[in-house]
Amino acid sequence: MSPLCTTVVLILVSLAGWTSGEAIAQERLANAVDAFSLQGKFLYGYQGFFRRPGQGNIHWTLSGSGGTTPGPSTPGDAVEQYPQECLFPTNFILPSGSRASLFESNCTGVVDTHFRWMQENSIDGILVQRFYGQFNDASFLQLLQQIRTAAEKYGRVFAVEYDLSGVSSANFGGVVSDLLSDYTNHIAPLVSSPSYLHHQGRPVIELWGFGINKSQLSAADCSSIFHAVRSANPNPYVVLGIQWDWAFDKTNHPDYFNVYKQGDVIQPWSVGAYSDIASYEQKYRDNFVPDKALADSLGLGYAPSILAGSSSRNRDRGGTFGNRYNGTFYEAQLKHQLDMKPFFVFGSMFDEYPE
Repeated sequence: MSPLCTTVVLILVSLAGWTSGEAIAQERLANAVDAFSLQGKFLYGYQGFFRRPGQGNIHWTLSGSGGTTPGPSTPGDAVEQYPQECLFPTNFILPSGSRASLFESNCTGVVDTHFRWMQENSIDGILVQRFYGQFNDASFLQLLQQIRTAAEKYGRVFAVEYDLSGVSSANFGGVVSDLLSDYTNHIAPLVSSPSYLHHQGRPVIELWGFGINKSQLSAADCSSIFHAVRSANPNPYVVLGIQWDWAFDKTNHPDYFNVYKQGDVIQPWSVGAYSDIASYEQKYRDNFVPDKALADSLGLGYAPSILAGSSSRNRDRGGTFGNRYNGTFYEAQLKHQLDMKPFFVFGSMFDEYPE
């Protein structure tokens, strides 16, 4: 186990009131994660959207560039533990003179390796993103089954997060029926898995994107989506992924705030709200602590998101260089968030390498 992951495990013991960090770390390695409760979990977001060039939504490259070339992607990701059949060569040339390789997400060996890493580093599991507009993409449907198999194999948990960033009120016509059809036909069959995450006897579903882009998705349409999914069979336990400064909507946008209050748990999206330890600590003091108190007063579970840091320096050919501060940025967020005793913690993202 890496030093950072050991630190994460030892900090996480406070989330569920544990007293022995080393003991619980060993227990998590040895035993399957409890899939009957969302509370106290440490979950990562999981995109699963990396593909070989020519295979659709590849995400290793800039849009329209047609392949992986120097600049768009960051080569050198640790691929040596992935099976060879899951790798493909790029145009990046290593110091040895050979071509660097990258992986494709929808390869069984990649998914299996990811879940093995989760088990080895005491990570409970994932919320796998289901992107609107790609519900019928065969590779993403395949990925759901691969995730189920790997989660069951390694005793980890998973649940589905509907990413609604592609939904617009301007073209809202079939959105609700599309969601219900996908939930009924593709997600409901998964919830019988012993690794599918439940809470209060209901399968967990996240609806991500409420209030994040108000000019794109209205409060009325957010409400329509929520009520339709919440009433679906099997009846889900709903996490709402909302903007980090959601509390301001109590005054500024009460129509959105009224939607937030109807969820079971809220997961404020903090990516972009801060960029280093100092700016995080200010947000924590001025926003996150009072936000947690507000959520408690409303009877809402509060599940903060944390991030390791990011860089667009290579991807954008000269973009900003985001510093991870040797893991201390991540550690500071985790320690502070756990001081608040959140419902669960969400890490962004397990497999989004360009970030």
